[in-house]
Amino acid sequence: MSLDEGVSRFIGNLYEAVYDPEAWRSAMNEMMKRTNSRLAFITCVDIRHKQLSRSEFYGAEDTSFLRAAEEYQEGMYQTDPSLQWASKHPNAGVCDTSVIMPHDDFQKLEYVRWQESLMGTVHWRVFYTQPVDDLSFAVSLHPPASDGPAPSETAKLHKLLFEHIERALRLAARPPDLAASAEAVIVLDTLGQVLTMSPRAEQIVCRGDGFRVEQRSLYTDSPQVTERLTSAIRSAIRSTSLGGAGGGVRVPRAADLGDWLALVSPCPRFLQHLPIRTPAAIVRILETGAKPVLSPAHANLFGLSRRESDVAAALLAGHSLESLCHELGISRNTVKVHLQSIFRKTGTNRQSELVHLLAEVTRP
Repeated sequence: MSLDEGVSRFIGNLYEAVYDPEAWRSAMNEMMKRTNSRLAFITCVDIRHKQLSRSEFYGAEDTSFLRAAEEYQEGMYQTDPSLQWASKHPNAGVCDTSVIMPHDDFQKLEYVRWQESLMGTVHWRVFYTQPVDDLSFAVSLHPPASDGPAPSETAKLHKLLFEHIERALRLAARPPDLAASAEAVIVLDTLGQVLTMSPRAEQIVCRGDGFRVEQRSLYTDSPQVTERLTSAIRSAIRSTSLGGAGGGVRVPRAADLGDWLALVSPCPRFLQHLPIRTPAAIVRILETGAKPVLSPAHANLFGLSRRESDVAAALLAGHSLESLCHELGISRNTVKVHLQSIFRKTGTNRQSELVHLLAEVTRP
């Protein structure tokens, strides 16, 4: 299938627009124009258990539209015939309402009458991915009721756009690769559930050394400590700025070992506007009894200025760039300037290299 220049440009722009809420909404509005859709919505759904995780609606944001979006997320989705169909055909990948049900029966459904009255649509075409951890990603396109079902000749274009939307979201929301990290790091999503862990963190969790993971949620051996840790994680997830997010929580270990310090901070790229599992919070697990300290003598080895020493010491203590900004009371741009100077003076190129070098220099 050949693509006109406008569609090609639209697809290319998707991969940058995904990081900005306004640009993404504009892209979705353009997609609706190109597909002649009155309504579109993107969902993350457990089709096996017929449960909605998150959903974002795009269309004319009038009172009835906003009411319909709210009612759908509050429970109307459970009567969605395409969800019922997809739960029986999880690997089909597409559900076209003009095909799955005879027209006369379809028009009588409560869900269809509800959608027509509030959104002005009757038929729709939905594409969805195969389930991963029971969750599927779906894009649903709804032409105006007066147009009838979407014509079959548009299916290839719709499928192409779905594939690129899904890929753009997946690339933006993928958790960081922690395989080479020597630190104990756990990344959590917008629901506070574990997305990925570094090898060191996996070892700690597998040993039951103060932490455990149950149904993708992070726990400690103490209900009170778990409550504080959960509160810090929620704080980081809710944060839309650097100030005051997350926090530090001491986590007890065996009697002969020093406590852990769990430092919780928000992820740098928090894609709050997307209805998918995105990295939202980072938990760094540090040993309180063996934390290296950067002394003035160590800083003098590399000719670090006082402020550069503060930045280096905070990184060595386990702070993220976000919590470091809050701790030192400086902007992210200022931290980046100091960090580039520290890299140059220490002969390193990345934070992980720098922290490893400083840990070796400060080793007792």
